[in-house]
Amino acid sequence: METQPGKRVNIRYKCKLDDGRVYLVGERNTLEFLVGSGRVPQSLEAGLLGMQQGDHRVVRVPAAEAELFPFPKGSHFAFSTGGAPGIAYDFGPGAGGDVSHSIPGNRDYREPLPAGADILFEVEMLSVKDEVTASPGHS
Repeated sequence: METQPGKRVNIRYKCKLDDGRVYLVGERNTLEFLVGSGRVPQSLEAGLLGMQQGDHRVVRVPAAEAELFPFPKGSHFAFSTGGAPGIAYDFGPGAGGDVSHSIPGNRDYREPLPAGADILFEVEMLSVKDEVTASPGHS
């Protein structure tokens, strides 16, 4: 079945900036919605048209529309600093003198969605279905 207005779709997506930074939106990064409902930016909906289950596509959403997308509170861009694990020293009183503490490397740097930045949605179409409508009750 092909994506078109009136179909219910479920997508897996990853959001990126042109410089490659990934926007961490949630654990599953999936979204289900009715195409044409206005729940997502128009350019994202338009970019999904014609897709079928299993298809992959990259869709650019202009900054002006990206602000309409329902990013949950706490979403952020993150990228690895790439630093190697190191050792930090905590100098404190005690019989043992210096106490070493290992600090993990590869920490994520986080920042909010930059104003005025287009977002690239890397999309995988998980499903395309007819909208299910409630059946009338029987008397």
